[in-house]
Amino acid sequence: MSLDGKVAIVTGSGRGLGLAYAQELARRGASVVVNDVDARATADAVAAIEASGGRAVAVTAPVGPTETAQELVSTAVAHFGRLDILVTNAGVLRDTVLWKMTDDDFDTVVTVHLRGTFTTVREAVRHMRQADAGGRIICIGSPTGQRGTFGQTNYAAAKAGIVGMVRTWALELKRAGITANTVVPVAATAMTATVPYFAAAVRAEAAGEPMPAFFRHDLGFGTAADVAGLV
Repeated sequence: MSLDGKVAIVTGSGRGLGLAYAQELARRGASVVVNDVDARATADAVAAIEASGGRAVAVTAPVGPTETAQELVSTAVAHFGRLDILVTNAGVLRDTVLWKMTDDDFDTVVTVHLRGTFTTVREAVRHMRQADAGGRIICIGSPTGQRGTFGQTNYAAAKAGIVGMVRTWALELKRAGITANTVVPVAATAMTATVPYFAAAVRAEAAGEPMPAFFRHDLGFGTAADVAGLV
């Protein structure tokens, strides 16, 4: 699939799965706006993409505020002239059981995941509809939002909410030629590295070794490259 001439924004793409998405989009020919809260991570991501022959620019800012969404879209248009693709991937964790979860624990996760997805997609869609050239909205969900996970009330609520928003957007944006989809990755990441059940698979991925067959074949647990290909 060639993405030559296309322009993409990937939030939370300084490292991990987000970086894999940004690198794969760039490898396919898209120019990419990289986003993270860590300036060093965004700079390194841009450098890695450019070293491989791609085009990228960084926006270092937390998602959630409307101002960040506006900056992401305006940067894409100013540097590359258009916007075709948005991947909302940025996220944080504040894990603890319900009776110990603070208001800040809840609000921080919901602000980044749920509000960040809403504000960024809203701004991107406003531009895409005005440009009248269609577009692709891809929002990253989680198995936690579908099944729940002990200690993740905030994260489960946010990820389930993203799926609900995307189902609605798919209906609302159809006439404008803009597709909206959620991808729910089950892969070796910094987040799954904290889950003992996945430890052997994550260690293998980090070492550049094949994952044990049980994880890939029985659980459908994969790598960042697997998910990036789908995105």
